[in-house]
Amino acid sequence: MSPVTRRYVLASAVFAATSTATCAPVLSTTQSTAALTVEDRTVIAEAVAGIGLYADLREWNRVKSYLAARVTTDYTSLFGGKVATSDRDSLIAQWQDLLPGFDATQHLITNIVVEGAGNDAVARSHVRASHWIDTRFWTVGASYLHRLVRTPEGWRVSAIAIRRLYEEGDRAVLTAAAPRVSAAAK
Repeated sequence: MSPVTRRYVLASAVFAATSTATCAPVLSTTQSTAALTVEDRTVIAEAVAGIGLYADLREWNRVKSYLAARVTTDYTSLFGGKVATSDRDSLIAQWQDLLPGFDATQHLITNIVVEGAGNDAVARSHVRASHWIDTRFWTVGASYLHRLVRTPEGWRVSAIAIRRLYEEGDRAVLTAAAPRVSAAAK
């Protein structure tokens, strides 16, 4: 076996083990091995990028259009805690209770690579997410893993995991944002 083949086999085994161990419950139970089309890959990449873009623009109905009915989120590398699963409306409500408290947010999502077959896909990407209040900011650089499932309405994100690579700025702006949302609502 050539070194390239060994690396491919090893990488495939690691990917399969990681996929099974981390998010198996959120994958579709429909077993299909049909290759993803170019159109599938484009729609999947748009969903990944669209969630970040429309959250930054506070266009919540557009964010909702990319999410499955139930979404698993893994923010443990950023905040500790546990992996959570909630319905999409609850997840969007959590984001609405925080993101509008910043003067600006920007999720730059790049290098989207899509893998999968049939009704299940995984998109891996990089993200640089900046959160600003006045001149204070907190930026996190990370990798994303989005799991998607084909539904009758199209491809929908069923799981989002972020793996922190680095941080810059003042993480305390996070605690300042939520009270600003509450104050604006009064």
